[in-house]
Amino acid sequence: MLTATQKLICERVINVYETGTVEGRYGAISIYHDGPHGIRQITFGRSQTTEYGNLKELVQMYVEEGGTFSAALASYVDRIGIVALVDDASFKDLLRRAGNEDPAMRQAQDAFFDRRYFQPALDWAGSHGFTLALSTLVIYDSFIHSGGILKLLRARFPEKPPAAGGDEKTWIKQYVDVRNDWLANNQNPDVRPSAYRTKDFQREVAKGNWDLAMLPYIANGTPVDASHPPVGTVDVVPFLGTPAGDEEVWSELEPLGGLAIASAAAVSSDTAATLAQRILDSDRVEFARAHASGVNDHATAYLNIVDTAAGRAASRSSYGTAPGGTVNLDPAMLRGLLTLAEDYTFSVSELCGGSHNTNSRHYAGCTADINTINGQHISAVHPDVVAFQQRCRDLGATEVLGPGKPGHATHVHAGWPRP
Repeated sequence: MLTATQKLICERVINVYETGTVEGRYGAISIYHDGPHGIRQITFGRSQTTEYGNLKELVQMYVEEGGTFSAALASYVDRIGIVALVDDASFKDLLRRAGNEDPAMRQAQDAFFDRRYFQPALDWAGSHGFTLALSTLVIYDSFIHSGGILKLLRARFPEKPPAAGGDEKTWIKQYVDVRNDWLANNQNPDVRPSAYRTKDFQREVAKGNWDLAMLPYIANGTPVDASHPPVGTVDVVPFLGTPAGDEEVWSELEPLGGLAIASAAAVSSDTAATLAQRILDSDRVEFARAHASGVNDHATAYLNIVDTAAGRAASRSSYGTAPGGTVNLDPAMLRGLLTLAEDYTFSVSELCGGSHNTNSRHYAGCTADINTINGQHISAVHPDVVAFQQRCRDLGATEVLGPGKPGHATHVHAGWPRP
């Protein structure tokens, strides 16, 4: 039996893994290629439920609560999972606003995610003889991230569950190691960055933090403890309009029962040109038309994205340490920017242009500098900068720098792996 504090830690760690904040982002919407037969679908909420999975149940619960947006959403309930709503701007706007603005949606999500994911994970753990808090967190994460404890992973290590005579700590260690290897070396490259979850578990197992009493727990770089969040840190953001583009990637969230993960080919079907055009068509991302240095050339962020949309290589600057020439912008970075636009408005100050450190990833076409988020210039006190950086990491960026790092007091540097 978990204590209330242990359960809170489990929920907060998963909130960080899913939406980048300790308290969770109840209005978060992403679009993934993980619906039936790989079609695009909406994922929504604090722990991200899906359009063709259990979103209908969540919306029905909210409608029955009589929330601010319940009447407007009521007409959609019978259509969810039957009629594709992934491109219905009004539906997505209502979900986003309900999550961001209405406490009734927060209450509905808390009850829903507890009933749909936490309790089944707890039941599975109990029926197989697991009693330790860290074991519960590992199992809960698998239910959220992969839909359950996958048989293909259980077949890869010898230890039996405690209920069958095995040792609990040995089983958890072997399972985490196998799952980490599966994620880190997955045939789908978009899955691999999510191995940060299992690396965190490996660290806690090595520490012997079985009762989750050694706090803070560092969840992908974010400290998690049981204290109340400081006033003003709960992630409620104003509604900023409808995103024009939807990211199409594999979802590590809530697989549909019996549905195979979308293939890497489906994930990668968009070219850099089509991704760049979709970003240009969005009203949620702006690109600088000049360098901070004042140098005038054809390598501004705006011209980089315009050239890429037209099927051309993007130009690099030729001043300072910049090498000149051209480079193709990385599709993984462009997909990341497109997904970020689902939840934030932001401005990109540089892509492959400008002058940066020697051998900077900017010159490889896989890095973006962002200088405003949600209409506010970046600084150490920006309310969204920590969550924004975490979201970049969730989307595959492996070099994320911002306020607090030398030379990055006023912008976020988000670099994806070199192509």
